[in-house]
Amino acid sequence: MNKIFDEDAIEEMMKKLKADTTGKKAAIMQQIMNICERAGKEGFNLKEISMIGTAGYYLSQSPELRHFFEQLLNHDPDETTYH
Repeated sequence: MNKIFDEDAIEEMMKKLKADTTGKKAAIMQQIMNICERAGKEGFNLKEISMIGTAGYYLSQSPELRHFFEQLLNHDPDETTYH
């Protein structure tokens, strides 16, 4: 039978949660679960949710990539009509 969750990954995550005395990691995990649940209810499929989460992770690891997307999303559209 296929397992939904990787037991080794669960074990590693539990170690991180137990080691975090601030409770921040548990709060973030709960927020991620809540937003993913909400996304699923709004019609996003698992692959789409995974892609969005993966993109967020890579943005957290690369200030250059983060800056690129900020510039892209904040760019004023060119309203010039080209003929």
